[in-house]
Order: sequence, then structure tokens, then C-alpha cells
Amino acid sequence: NVEVPTDFVDGLVTVAGVGSPSLKNGLAIYIYLANSSMVDKCFYSADGDFLIVPQLGTLVIQTEFGWLEVPPGQICVIQRGMRFRVDLPDGPSRGYILEVYNGHFRLPDLGPI
Repeated sequence: NVEVPTDFVDGLVTVAGVGSPSLKNGLAIYIYLANSSMVDKCFYSADGDFLIVPQLGTLVIQTEFGWLEVPPGQICVIQRGMRFRVDLPDGPSRGYILEVYNGHFRLPDLGPI
């Protein structure tokens, strides 16, 4: 329902998963749909790193280390245990999240340049 205010956390829905967060092995895939900014609250994942991929609407993410502006077509990684909140400057937003339980996301080796 578009009229019900739904922030980033309330709009998270699990699509698929494999493994176990308690064993630190596996991953989960989520979709999110949000139409209001997070006000007076924050979120963190104790299970794994979040790779956030907005499909519609820009996210402005405030972390413990500063602000990130993430428009559609770009990605953002929030590491395990990092607190954050999400603002929606352009209105409603939707997208995808990949959470990995083992290790952290790493940039691939670019090889010789």
C-alpha cells in the first residue's frame, strides 16, 4: 500500500538464502521498497556485509563514517556491524540487497595495467 509509510528496514523482504549466519557461511538476497526516510532510528546487520543496489530512487545513507549518495545504477557496500540510516531525497525507492555471511566483499584484482 503506497499510502502506508514504509522505511528501508520495514520494506526489506527476503527473496532467497543459503547457508547459515550463525555458521558464517552462505548468503541472503533481499528486495526493498521504501517510501519514507528512516527517522529517529538506525539499522545494522550482525550477520554479514550488505551490497545495496538501488533500482529506483536515490538513497542517501548516513553511516558511522559519513554520508553516501547512491543513485540507481551504482552500488554501495555496508560492512557487517556498521550502523546506518537511509534517507530518500527523490521519493520512493526500490532495489536489491545481497548479504554475504562469510568474509567481506572485496574488489577484484585488476591484474597488470
